[in-house]
Order: sequence, then C-alpha cells, then structure tokens
Amino acid sequence: MPLLVLWFLVGLLCIALVYYLFSIYAAWRFFRPSPAPFGRTRDRPGTTLPPVTILKPLKGAPPDLYDSLASFCQLDYPTFQILYGVRDPNDPAVAIVKKVQRDFPQCDMSLVVAPSAIGANYKVSTLHHLTPQMKYDYLVVTDSDVCVAPDYLRTIIPPLTPTETGLVTCVYRGGSCQPLPALLESLMINTTFTTQVVVASQIEQPTYAFGATIALKRACLDAIGGFARLSDYLADDYYLGYLIAQAGYQLRVLSTVVETRPDAGSLRELFYHQLRWARTQRNCRPGGYVGTVVTFGTVWACVSLLCFRSSVEMTVLALSVIGLRLLTAAVMNSVFLQSTLPRPVILLTLLADLLSFVVWCASLRGNTVRWREYTFRLQKDGRMVRVN
Repeated sequence: MPLLVLWFLVGLLCIALVYYLFSIYAAWRFFRPSPAPFGRTRDRPGTTLPPVTILKPLKGAPPDLYDSLASFCQLDYPTFQILYGVRDPNDPAVAIVKKVQRDFPQCDMSLVVAPSAIGANYKVSTLHHLTPQMKYDYLVVTDSDVCVAPDYLRTIIPPLTPTETGLVTCVYRGGSCQPLPALLESLMINTTFTTQVVVASQIEQPTYAFGATIALKRACLDAIGGFARLSDYLADDYYLGYLIAQAGYQLRVLSTVVETRPDAGSLRELFYHQLRWARTQRNCRPGGYVGTVVTFGTVWACVSLLCFRSSVEMTVLALSVIGLRLLTAAVMNSVFLQSTLPRPVILLTLLADLLSFVVWCASLRGNTVRWREYTFRLQKDGRMVRVN
C-alpha cells in the first residue's frame, strides 16, 4: 500500500509540474500582442466606434466603490451611457452614485431604483429593469467592484463588431492588499483562477463569460430572451455566454485585464464566497471541475513531504513542485497581469492554495450557497431557489 501511495503521489506531482509549465506557455500565447485587425479603431481611416451603454448593478458601498465608478467616468471614448441600478432606495450605493454624478456632470449617467424582483437572482432583476433605459445597441455589463483604464472601451468594443461575434469577455486581477482575507482572495484570482482561464483558452472554444466584463450586442441579448431568461440562474455570467454561444454566435476571451477589489473582511466571509463560486463551477462544468484536483500541486507536495520525508527523491520532487508553483504564480501576477500587489506577498500563494483545496473538498458535497445575506439552494439545471 505505501508503494501504491508513493507512485500515486509521484504521478500527481509530475502532472502538476507539467500543468505549471504549460500555464506559462499558455499565458505567453494568450497575452502576446496579436496581429488581428482589432487595433485602436480611431486610428483606422473610415471607421467609427459605436456608442455603448454600460450597465452597473449595485448593492452596498464597499470602500473602493467611488474609485471604481469614477474610473468609468474617465473613459477615453466618443459616446457612452452609464446606467446604475439598485433595488433599495436606501442602499448606501445611492449616495456614492449621486456623488459621482456631481463630480462628473459631463457624463451621461442615470440611477434606476427598481425594488421588484423577477426571479431569484436579484442582480439579474436589476439588469432587467435597466433595459428600458438603454440608448445604444452595444452593451457592457460589469460588476460594481471593477476598476478600468481610460482605454477600456477602445480595447473591448472593436473585437465585438464582427457580425459573427456575439459576446466578448476578459480576464481580471484582484487588487486588494488588506485585510488579509481580501489579499488572499486577490491572490486566488491572480494565481489560480486566471491560470485556469488562460490554460482553457488554449484547449477549448469559450462558451462562458466572466462578470467582471461582458460586452455584447443588444440583438444577441434579445435573441436569447433578454436578461429575464437568466432570472433564476446563480451563474448568470456563465449562462449568458453559454446561451449566446448556443444561439450560434462566437465568443471571445480578450487579454484585456480589468481590476476587481475583493472586500472579504474575515476568513469566514472569504470561505463562503469561494464556496459559492466553487459550487457554481461544479454545477456548470462538473467533469472539468473534478479534474482540477490534479492542479493542486502545493497540496500534493506537502502530503509527499509529510508521508515520505525520508526519501531524498520525493523531497526533491516535492520541493521542485513548490518552487515552480511560486515561480508561475509570480510570473502570472507580476508579468502578465501587471498586478500592483507587493511582490513578497506571492509567498502567501502557498497558503491560498491550501485554502483553495479545502474549499474544493467542501464544494464536492452540498447544494446551498450564501450570496450576501441570502441563502439559496442550487438545482442541477443551474437555477437556484431562495431558502427562507
């Protein structure tokens, strides 16, 4: 039995080594400059940038909300509209939106308060109530904690203009340095989630989207039944991409990087946030999610060091996996994502990996998730039901 365990761990460690090496190659291919005809449209004679409506569903007022919203008011783009939506007129986000409106009067932006829910997903309900106010046929949906650069729309809208393209999405990085739970979540995003995305981009055609940025055409949204079609789905971003792909349109994952600001204030809050995301992944792509067990090289290296510490060969192999994991995490975080997190915190990647494995194990059973102050039961078809 010990020999069987030994070879089992050797196999897992070797797979992890290959995965980490391939992730660097995949990231290089994903982020390298592309010769595709999607340059800066304003520099090409005879072309124009289509006007865009930006949809921002809001709830609550985390510390960085003003900065995140203000970044959208400073976009270098000819014509765009921003629609903010809340469910509660007393939501603290309302005061932040009004301050942004006062500080950037030149921007076309409106606040919509819509308490009624059309389904279990209250974010989708807010998006549904924003649709009557949309002026333009190109739409961008972003989470409330996303912060962008001035050329944001100039980089994501031109790839959406071809007739066959229905939706584009992009990767994102975590930018919170404190408190510790928020920093750990930023590292999970930068070193684990993004790695999985860029690896997947090299081996499959995307049929999903990420809530940090979803740009799509109104005609494509109408073709799948509008936001109302997603009113009971937990993973509304995933199914928005999936349904548009099923309707026959192409999806693209862009190398444009936006920044999110995780606001987990405690390890408990971080755990339940990650558990919700993990059970959502398991529900959407069960086979691929279970298969990610082979990517937890840090865990298998620690197990190997504990069980076979007397073996020089196993010790060398395990330490090689840990070293390569830290190297790939540092390269992904600092080189490709250009994260502003202090470089020494990359050592916390090992702790983040162990926590991710605990979340992965917990996610294999159970079908309830916590989303803010609510608890939902996740069904096999991706829909959710609120638990009283």
